[in-house]
Amino acid sequence: MARSKRIVGLAELCKGYDTVLDIGTDHGLVLKSAFEKGYIKQAIATDLRDMPLQSAKNNLKNYPVNFIISDGFLALREPFDVAIIAGMGAHLINDILDHRPYGTYDLILQANDKVHLLRRYLMDHGLKITDEWVIHDHFYYVIIKATQGVMQLTDDDILVGPMLKTKPEAQAFYHHKLKLIDKIMKTADEVKLEELVRLRQAYNDVIIC
Repeated sequence: MARSKRIVGLAELCKGYDTVLDIGTDHGLVLKSAFEKGYIKQAIATDLRDMPLQSAKNNLKNYPVNFIISDGFLALREPFDVAIIAGMGAHLINDILDHRPYGTYDLILQANDKVHLLRRYLMDHGLKITDEWVIHDHFYYVIIKATQGVMQLTDDDILVGPMLKTKPEAQAFYHHKLKLIDKIMKTADEVKLEELVRLRQAYNDVIIC
């Protein structure tokens, strides 16, 4: 079965790590892709419910993976080098990060919405963005890599991405966002319109004409 560009992209970012923690692993397809490519040696797969974890077990039965029922990091007792939290809303990712354990490890984060809220959370909670990417796979997905550290972002950086704005491939994403904003502005109320105008200016400022 062909893997989505999002799954393949997340798997590629696991390259070079020893133990990968996949929170909310669902079917375990990111880990399976990473194992098949030889990117990782072992993994920990967690999910809140038994049914998706069983699906992951079926897909990863031939690989060295420890499966744990857990609400985010809460039931985790094992060390890891990088944690993947992907395919969720920004609010949920932020809630999961509230309970992250102390230690030296990287984070690979992909929020399905409101990525700016995730960037602000990282800045306000002792985490720094080390890189960002955008992948177009029917929808646009922004992936953030972060680690422990301090960073200061401007309001514009929070909206468009401090690293993402330097990537040529992000230009199509910014144009897409502008089209969506222009469409929504036609029916927005006064409060929403003010927010959209601010967003539009931020995206327009990073577009290369």
